[in-house]
Amino acid sequence: MRFASSPVRSLCAAAAGVMLALCSLSAQAAFQSGVTIKLLAPGGINGSPPDPTPIDETASVALANLGTGLVQGDPSNQITGYWMLPGETIFFDSSTNSILLHIAGGWDDGTTITTGYLSSGGNRARYEISGLDIGAAITGFNAYDFTGYGTSGVTGLAGPSNPASYIQLSGSTLSFDLDTLSFLRPPTGSGFAFAEFRIDLLTQGSGGGGDNGGGNNLPEPATLALLAIAALGARAARRHA
Repeated sequence: MRFASSPVRSLCAAAAGVMLALCSLSAQAAFQSGVTIKLLAPGGINGSPPDPTPIDETASVALANLGTGLVQGDPSNQITGYWMLPGETIFFDSSTNSILLHIAGGWDDGTTITTGYLSSGGNRARYEISGLDIGAAITGFNAYDFTGYGTSGVTGLAGPSNPASYIQLSGSTLSFDLDTLSFLRPPTGSGFAFAEFRIDLLTQGSGGGGDNGGGNNLPEPATLALLAIAALGARAARRHA
């Protein structure tokens, strides 16, 4: 099929360029580098009696190892080799730009099960994950606490219910508070109480803000492409009116 006129050929060529450029930008949004993970508990850890010695440990995860991340029992660092409980892990899914955490309850006072990590003077016990780079500016997140890292289902978390109360994002660093979490009591003999968390990092092209209320909700790439093509068509029409 031959195009009837040069303006039509120009418009189609420009449209194809717009689509290719936008697809390239979307494809770049994946983990681009390794990360640093810190475990901080300024008030120490609960126990009988509590140990008030502050915890400040660091581990690095290379880009090639993000899929496995930190796994309890790895002796290469103190977080996995000493502090993590059986089953605990932090890893990353590049296909969804997600941070995935399995957090266990380490202290049971007979009424409430918590991680056991303690804050001090308003300084929260937390994981800090820094160096996050998914190829575009991170503008927000969506967070879920369902077992199996899905976006729906059952949860092992008793509270809090609002992820924005225990997850904070600042630039390329995400903080995940540990001292505010409480867990549902598991059946007797079934092991540690636990909850699993999925945090999807968002960019402007993937929807903006998410559960932290930040970011800009810009149109999806396909919508941007259609708007760009329409603008090109209007320009061609004006030029040849």
